[in-house]
This record gives sequence, structure tokens and C-alpha cells, in this order.
Amino acid sequence: MARDLRWDANRFQRTARGATWKVAIYDANGRQVYATGTLESADAARYWHACWGGKAAVRRVELTEHVTDITERFVYLGDLPVAGRPADLPELPDGAHQVNRHYRFTVGPAVLPTPDHVRNYYQWLTAAQEGAVPAAPRADLDKLKLLEVTLIHYARLVELADLPS
Repeated sequence: MARDLRWDANRFQRTARGATWKVAIYDANGRQVYATGTLESADAARYWHACWGGKAAVRRVELTEHVTDITERFVYLGDLPVAGRPADLPELPDGAHQVNRHYRFTVGPAVLPTPDHVRNYYQWLTAAQEGAVPAAPRADLDKLKLLEVTLIHYARLVELADLPS
């Protein structure tokens, strides 16, 4: 899924939208007999739809579009909920079926699932800067930024004509 994160300088956040597709094949009894994995290209979705669409044993071919909206915004450690409390999730927008939130620093692991993980990693990273452990990562703590990452997932059945060209 191609993602082009774009910065909104007025809100100190960046956003992206990515789309993937899945093709599912059903027999005359309505049972699913095959489903592709995640297809990152509309051309691949067209190919698999056409490949299965003309077969006699196939009753229907379903094409599902999966869209993910990603928002990253800068937050401070002090903005995190108190220890032991999870982060609040935004309400599901119309048509969405799942929302997730995680955190990441500009240096380090890509996913810190909870505010407690953020605090633990920051404490470890701070101690690593002061210690003499040769394998410890080096980071300029003054330049280290924390990002809150929100993912909103949508899924909907589409027709071939709905695929981007």
C-alpha cells in the first residue's frame, strides 16, 4: 500500500490514505472457495477478478476495497494518559470498522502500542545515553520527538468500475 504522508504545518500533523483490495470467489452453494491475499495494485485486483470471473464453477466474485487513513501528530510525554491507562480512541467515523492508535519516536521502534510502552522505552533510552553500554542506541534526546499514530480502517464491496485507473 503506497502511502504519501503529507504535513499540515498548521496542525503539526501529517496524514495519508492507502488502499488495498481482496478478491473472493464463491461456488454455486455460496461457499467461499478462494480469496486472494492483500493486493496493493488495482491492476492486480482486475487480473484476479477476470481470472476467476469466467469459470463455470464460480457463482460470484467479490471485490473488497480496504482503505486505511493514517494520521501522525506530535505529542509530548506529558500529554499521555497516566500510567496503567490506555489511550483514548477516536469515535469510529461513518463507514469505518476499526480504529487503532499507537506511538513512535522519531528514533527507535516503529510501534509502541501503549502509553506505558512509550514511557518504558523513553526511560530505557535515557538510561542508555548515560550508560557506557557499547550496543546501546545513541540518540539526541533534545531532538527526539514523540508521534501519536491513528489508523482508521474501512472496508467496502466495490465493482470493477470503482477501481482507480
